[in-house]
Amino acid sequence: MKFTMSPNVAVRTERFPDAVAFYSNILGFDNRSDDPALGDHDANPLNLFVIEDEEVSGLVMELFVDDLESARNELLANGCEVVRWRGKGQDCYIRDPFGVIFNLWESTDKD
Repeated sequence: MKFTMSPNVAVRTERFPDAVAFYSNILGFDNRSDDPALGDHDANPLNLFVIEDEEVSGLVMELFVDDLESARNELLANGCEVVRWRGKGQDCYIRDPFGVIFNLWESTDKD
């Protein structure tokens, strides 16, 4: 299985307005989103998303994979655990043995 790091990183927090203000006003990352429920910050070279979440908090990095189910099975066999699994095109969060949460995103050459 090939895992490729995505340029997308999310901060999931219960303190959504404070987080958006911090990344916009203190760090100076331009918020490209008009959506009041999503922060989409240009943190060149990364895309930093701020998302309100009462269940999962902290940093979520993203990995592109060719086969979502195979990637999940391989990671589970190697000490990872599912944090949230909503299926292809949605949140598929895996925590590695070191505490890092990754969103697995099935990507094809057409994406």
